[in-house]
Amino acid sequence: MKKGFKILIVVIAVLFGAALVAPYFLKDKIIAAIKNAANENLNATFDFKDLDISLIRSFPSVYLALNDVSIVGKDDFKGDTLAAIKVLSVKANLWKLISSGNTEIRYVGVGEPRIHLIALKNGKVNWDITKPEEPSAAKESSSSFHLSLKKYEITNGWISYRDDALGMSTLINQLNHSGNGDFTQDNFLLSTLTTIDDLTYTYGGVSYLLHAKANLDAGLNINTKTSVYTFAENELKINEFPVKFTGSVAMPADDIVMDLKFSSPKTDFKYLMSLIPGVYKSNFKDVQSSGLLAFNGFVKGTYNDNSMPGYGVNLTVDKGNFKYPSLPAAVSNVNLKLAVNNSDGDPDHTIINLSQLHAELGAEPVDARLHVTTPVSNATFDGMLKASLNLANIKNYIPMDDASLTGIFKSDVTMSGNMKAVEAKQFDKIKADGWMSLAGMTYQTKGNPLTKINEMKLVFNPRTVQLEKLDGVVGKSDFRVNGVLDNLFGYYFNKELLKGSFTFNSYIMDLNQFMSDNSTTAAADTAPASVIEIPENVDFMLTAAIGKLFYENKVLESVKGNVAMRDRTLGLNDISFNIAGGSVVMNGVYQTKDVRSPYFNFDLALQNFDIQSTVKTFSTVKTIAAIAERCNGKFSSGFSVNGRMDDKMEPVMQSLNGGGKLTTQSVMLSNFEPVNKLADALKMDQYKQMSLSNVNLSFKFKDGSVFVEPFETSLAGTKATISGSTGFDQKLNYDINLAIPKAMMGAAATGVVNNMFAGINKAAGTSFAMPDPVNIKVNMLGTVQKPEIKTSLKDAAGSVAAGIKQELQNQLDSKRQDLEDKAKAEADRLKSEAEAEADRIKKEAEAKAKAEADRLKKEAEDKAKKAAEDQLKNLFNKKK
Repeated sequence: MKKGFKILIVVIAVLFGAALVAPYFLKDKIIAAIKNAANENLNATFDFKDLDISLIRSFPSVYLALNDVSIVGKDDFKGDTLAAIKVLSVKANLWKLISSGNTEIRYVGVGEPRIHLIALKNGKVNWDITKPEEPSAAKESSSSFHLSLKKYEITNGWISYRDDALGMSTLINQLNHSGNGDFTQDNFLLSTLTTIDDLTYTYGGVSYLLHAKANLDAGLNINTKTSVYTFAENELKINEFPVKFTGSVAMPADDIVMDLKFSSPKTDFKYLMSLIPGVYKSNFKDVQSSGLLAFNGFVKGTYNDNSMPGYGVNLTVDKGNFKYPSLPAAVSNVNLKLAVNNSDGDPDHTIINLSQLHAELGAEPVDARLHVTTPVSNATFDGMLKASLNLANIKNYIPMDDASLTGIFKSDVTMSGNMKAVEAKQFDKIKADGWMSLAGMTYQTKGNPLTKINEMKLVFNPRTVQLEKLDGVVGKSDFRVNGVLDNLFGYYFNKELLKGSFTFNSYIMDLNQFMSDNSTTAAADTAPASVIEIPENVDFMLTAAIGKLFYENKVLESVKGNVAMRDRTLGLNDISFNIAGGSVVMNGVYQTKDVRSPYFNFDLALQNFDIQSTVKTFSTVKTIAAIAERCNGKFSSGFSVNGRMDDKMEPVMQSLNGGGKLTTQSVMLSNFEPVNKLADALKMDQYKQMSLSNVNLSFKFKDGSVFVEPFETSLAGTKATISGSTGFDQKLNYDINLAIPKAMMGAAATGVVNNMFAGINKAAGTSFAMPDPVNIKVNMLGTVQKPEIKTSLKDAAGSVAAGIKQELQNQLDSKRQDLEDKAKAEADRLKSEAEAEADRIKKEAEAKAKAEADRLKKEAEDKAKKAAEDQLKNLFNKKK
């Protein structure tokens, strides 16, 4: 017996030890199995950073926790994070797992989840991520997995929901939810408790709930066989306004069948006032009130792809009064009758009837009414608003805390008609008359800039709404606007295109004060806070002139141009401004059809930009052209570029396409590492600080790099031809052809080359010298931070050898020419001598012949003369 007991103790000890160490040996395999199983069954990317597994912590259950879980969408929601969960934990039945291989989940915990739910206009939703199961797989799954929950909980959750089709959004912050029940039973009671510390609900751009608190204590009777969920005892409280539900929701298949009623058990007007943003304060419990409240409604029918349930809401207030004890005035004589009814779920059968709204805010009355029928097929409307309020008096009946408000608001507007008359421009069948004005308004809250509306006036007529004047200041920014809106009724009732034309003037516009990350609406939170989103159903033309515009660290001066806004696209036409010491003319588009990844396509002409100012102003310059950080001077450029932006409105570098030209007159470059390496390789320190002159290059953006086409320039007096690319990841690939003057080469390089010539001259008996200039080819690789220079003086040898070969050929050609010239000269000499001798002989013969002829002629003349003298003499002798 004792021996058996000892053996049992040893077995238990071994099992206990195995329970402690086994998870650590199996951890990697378990992680891989979980990720593979999830990603095989999800149309999304499932991942987590770490896994905690223990057989001891929750013994006899096994505890499993996934840390830093993420679920990222695909297709239409590519890159969107559906869920990011700090800790996802489960507890399962250990003995069931060991004995049969089946899994029974008894507990699920979701710690610090951030969940983004998005419904697009086309009906697609980002949470529909499960892949269809094969029948055999479904059967196998159902036999090996059992949900035997006793408890589940969500702690410190954050959930956002955006419905683009309905123009609705919800933001839930600091959500805590728990549920207890026995899911192993066919019928059981699920007891739930939910608290929300911060709830915002926005519809049509209006926040109907703003930072409200909500609590839901609800019991549900669940029939798992029929999938019917029936409300037991429950209460929903939003701020101080309570609502109770009765009825059931059934989900027998794909349809959801609802039969619900709701109402408020409270009849005191005070509780309704707690829903109004700004009214619900910490001392709300002390509010004095009177008057009767009635609130009830229903939801009944089937929800599926083809139908909606009917619904109805009724709210009445009779002689309501409301006063804070610490304030001098009250909100009194509140009378409200509102009925919204849709009996069958057809949106066109909705009737909105605000038959009465009257309130006296202090001593100032407000009256309104609105009746709308057939909102889809032909919205028919009849409404009015009349009020005259001194906004400075609001603090007398509603606590303003750290806020201050002044100004006079007046309204006297009536309108009636139907959308068919609007669309047909039958303005005689439409009544729209009156005006709204706001004067001398100031508003400021702690930590926020002062807002001032000096004057604003809207004038209504059946055709248009005239903005006669809007003159105001927000913080440092001033503005003066006027213009006209067209098709306001069509936009409001049928989501048709709202047209407008405006002029906008400002001395100073500081956009930074409008780009806070702290948003007060869910819509802003579900879209990236810093993305400037362009509305969809608008067609606006804006002519703008702004003296100074501040955006991040950028200062744009003398901004002028025309802006067109339509279909989520901003068109920029001849926008001109001065920045970074230069001037810009800009045309192009900025588009937010995909708000997660805005598209842009710009043509820019930049003149006389200071390089250092540009680097400091535009962070992307260091990525596109890292050399700019080490340059001083000015440049001009004309280029086009298109691509995508991220959620911080920074360009996604890999998406860039385009190109253009860049020119400089004179730029100083100093201490740029790739050029420093080149200088070291060539032993020419003058390259480490040099002048680049008359740069005129063409470039293009493609495949995540800037490609530079071959261009000629002068580097510190060296003629250079440069081409290649710089990657946005800072990788280099450049070819540089240098023609280095002999006088600029360093002593070391010159000595090597001269020795090379001396050896050649000694061996060949020649007298060659170094060519001038020396041609060197450089290949610049690596990265900007760690460049690699593929050249040395050996590279020059090839160039020099080529020069020697050419020089030798030149000398041979020269000697051959000399011999040819000498031979030709000798031949010419001999020919010349022969010609000269022949000419001499000829001349001598001619001279001799001439002399003989002259002699004979003289002898003849002498004989003739003597004969004549003799004859004359004889004649004179005869006469004697």
